[in-house]
Amino acid sequence: MIKVLVACGCGMGSSQLLKMNCSKVLDKLGIDHEIEHTSVGEAKSMAHDYDLVIVAENFVDSFDPGCGAKIVGLKNIMNKKELQEKLETLDLS
Repeated sequence: MIKVLVACGCGMGSSQLLKMNCSKVLDKLGIDHEIEHTSVGEAKSMAHDYDLVIVAENFVDSFDPGCGAKIVGLKNIMNKKELQEKLETLDLS
C-alpha cells in the first residue's frame, strides 16, 4: 500500500476533489492506497511521511527533493487523464 498526500493552496475544496480523483485513478491502476488531503503549507512538513505527494505544478518547487516522497505536479488538478498519465510513469509498487 502506498501513502498519498494531495494538497492545494488552502487545503479545503480543491484538495478534497483531487483526493477523490486520485483515488479513482489509483483504483483504476490497481494500486492499493491511503490518501490524505491538506494545504501545501502543511504538506511541506508532512511529505517525508508519504510515498507520493500530488500538487499543482506551481507548488512542486516548494518541496524538498530529499523528502523521500515522489512529488507530482499537475497543470490541471481536476484532470484525471493528466493524473493517470503521470502516475503511470512512476514506479509505485
